[in-house]
Amino acid sequence: AGGGGAGGAWWVPSTAVAASYDRVRRAAEDAGMLRTAEVFIAGACAGAVSRTATAPIDRVKLVLQAHAGREGMSIRQALARISSEGGWRAYFRGNGTNCIKISPETAIKLSMNDRMKLWLYGRTHDISPSQRMVSGGLSGAAAQAAIYPLEIVRTRLAVSPVGTYTGITHCLAKVYRAEGIRAWYRGMGTAMVGIVPYAGIDIACFEMLKAAAAEKHGAHPPAHILLLSGMTSSCFAQVVAYPLALVRTRLQTQGLDGAPDRYRGMVDAFRVILREEGPRGLYRGLLPNFIKLAPAAALSWLTFEKVKEAMSVEEADAFS
Repeated sequence: AGGGGAGGAWWVPSTAVAASYDRVRRAAEDAGMLRTAEVFIAGACAGAVSRTATAPIDRVKLVLQAHAGREGMSIRQALARISSEGGWRAYFRGNGTNCIKISPETAIKLSMNDRMKLWLYGRTHDISPSQRMVSGGLSGAAAQAAIYPLEIVRTRLAVSPVGTYTGITHCLAKVYRAEGIRAWYRGMGTAMVGIVPYAGIDIACFEMLKAAAAEKHGAHPPAHILLLSGMTSSCFAQVVAYPLALVRTRLQTQGLDGAPDRYRGMVDAFRVILREEGPRGLYRGLLPNFIKLAPAAALSWLTFEKVKEAMSVEEADAFS
């Protein structure tokens, strides 16, 4: 009897949990939100995995972008500066903030993409590449707006001297006290202008490449195809949007250590950079960014697709 009781004690809550999960799942299905929730989870996993794997390269890129001056800084100089701050651990400085930022950002962007198609066009299938770019761009902008203060924290932690900030809350508080709440959103206009073409091109290209692969390999293309598709789409998007990303970083990092602002806004930043550094200044840090972007984008899209596959998420879009 005791054994049966023990078995019953284990079985009853287990069946209760399963029943509760089934009720929640059915409710989500009835509300049309189950796929959105599952895509959100897959997007969060994709963001965390890809950014942690490429954190050292991202740190080098930010240091190069933030450095102003015609002479510039070489990759070797950037590596030496980072290493002097604390060895290999310095290359992962700010990565916790990066994951806290990128996981919800990727989750929001990818889960909203389907919803945006429905809101704009009333369907998720049989839409043109330009329509895909619009829905992807708007989804990216919404995600960027939702987490933007964390973008400021990520950048400040990556480029400021060791000891300037002790963590996320300290950085937010210190920036607020020294520069006001507007500093949390410095460069946001540039970020919005930059994220729309980047996210739009990235998502639209990946969907089309995946669709082409699906014709040959079925609904779930092999990993190497997903890796190559993600790498190609994101690199193409980055070439278009990179100058805006660089200007955003300059705007985010000006005012460090009480230094006077160099730029009055996005247009002024473009003008000053072109005058003092030439056109090449707008692409400073592009090489390490590509080195980081290729594996990051590939891992992000691969993780996203494989987590969806593991959760048996149905494809809402026959084209993608």
